[in-house]
Amino acid sequence: MSTLFPKWTNAIPQVLGAGLVFGLIAVTAGAWYWMTPAYLEVGYQPTQPIAFSHQTHAGLLGMDCRYCHTNVEDSRHANIPTTTTCMNCHTVADNLGGYLAKAVSIDGSSSSAHWDSPDLQLLRQLHAEGKPVPWRRVHKLPDYVAFPHAAHVNAGVSCYSCHKRIDQMPIVYQAESLGMGWCLECHRAPENHLVDTNDVSVTNLRDVQALLNDSSYSATMGEQLKSHLQRNPPQTCGACHY
Repeated sequence: MSTLFPKWTNAIPQVLGAGLVFGLIAVTAGAWYWMTPAYLEVGYQPTQPIAFSHQTHAGLLGMDCRYCHTNVEDSRHANIPTTTTCMNCHTVADNLGGYLAKAVSIDGSSSSAHWDSPDLQLLRQLHAEGKPVPWRRVHKLPDYVAFPHAAHVNAGVSCYSCHKRIDQMPIVYQAESLGMGWCLECHRAPENHLVDTNDVSVTNLRDVQALLNDSSYSATMGEQLKSHLQRNPPQTCGACHY
């Protein structure tokens, strides 16, 4: 009596089952590896309405981050500066006087590119109209995550630990994943991320980077700062999700 299907077809269900299992494993592994903030968010750099350069202001001019982001030591949020804050420096009285009187040609007869900058013209226009600059947010945590800037900054966590060398960025981009695992790395070993807020010799992010890259600093000052906190940073779900 002849069979309807050859014998080798008996292996088809096993092959299909094994393929399905391996396929699910591959998809899960790929999602686990690629669909994370480290790959989806790091490097995010939206085009801004005004080409504000942190490299120029925080780096070249040495402006303190807190001059513009005034609430980081007192609030949960790092506020975006108003146009009034910008105009504290960029106010002009006339073509050759007012703010940055040197922003003219060498002989003083004509305005420089700084005066004619379309970005600064837009800034002055928005300020005159009482409107904010429609900045596009770069660093955004989910609504179910609570990150109080004041608690971290006052504990000794610098801007560098979360934003890296923002003083070297002509256009701001997201340098860290801001994922939960990344946060826990700091909470599990805070001594590697704390700097002395009373150290007057630390004046810029370059100094902070040098200190945090020095293992002896974390073993000495970092441990002292960690001990001063009186307890380790929390690692429970309710610490950040509530």
